[in-house]
Amino acid sequence: MVLSVNHNAGEYGFTLVELMIAMAVGGIVMGAVMTSFLSQHRSYLAQDEVVEMQQNARVAMDMLTRDIRSAGYDPNDLGAAIVTAGANNLVFTREDDLAANGLETIAYSLFDAFASAVPPTNDGLVDDLALQITTAAGTSGGRQVVAENISQLEFRYLDEDGNVTANLADIRSIQISILAVAGRPDQNFTNTMTYYPASNPTESPLGTKWGPYNDNLRRRLLITTVQCRNLGL
Repeated sequence: MVLSVNHNAGEYGFTLVELMIAMAVGGIVMGAVMTSFLSQHRSYLAQDEVVEMQQNARVAMDMLTRDIRSAGYDPNDLGAAIVTAGANNLVFTREDDLAANGLETIAYSLFDAFASAVPPTNDGLVDDLALQITTAAGTSGGRQVVAENISQLEFRYLDEDGNVTANLADIRSIQISILAVAGRPDQNFTNTMTYYPASNPTESPLGTKWGPYNDNLRRRLLITTVQCRNLGL
């Protein structure tokens, strides 16, 4: 005797074609989700790099501005003044509040902070803003990093009439140009820009310019003028 089994329509499973269609649709949906996720992730990383870069630039500029304003601070007439006025480095003295009748020396420059690290982690880039303070007693903690990823630094020295001067005694204000660079490249971005520091306000191709770098690194240029209120008193 042969038994027959009757199946209701709702009791049948999926056919192979239906499974393949479902898998194809699911794959398309997951692909779209992953594409959107990766795009948003790349955008997040890029914005994070921009924020960090801007913070580095602002920290560097704030530190320089604050200290340069104190250049020549000399209430006891000890001879505080600008000592070195370089295009990329600046050294000046001011009265040391922690020492009686003594001057401390402030020096700013760019260097590679990791060149002498242990273990060696030299990245080969002179892109760290360094501050070195030497007290009136002659002690110094060496150059200390105050901001990383500062690829370019320029000082421009002006007299009381706003003209460029090379005479240390005539300096009354200093223009600072800082070019900050992102710590990581963005493969979806190509930097073809040219940046002009304060020494080239007309953006002359024959003057000082930074770039174009034609790489994948974002950059930000900050320029400000600091009045040296303690000089020329």
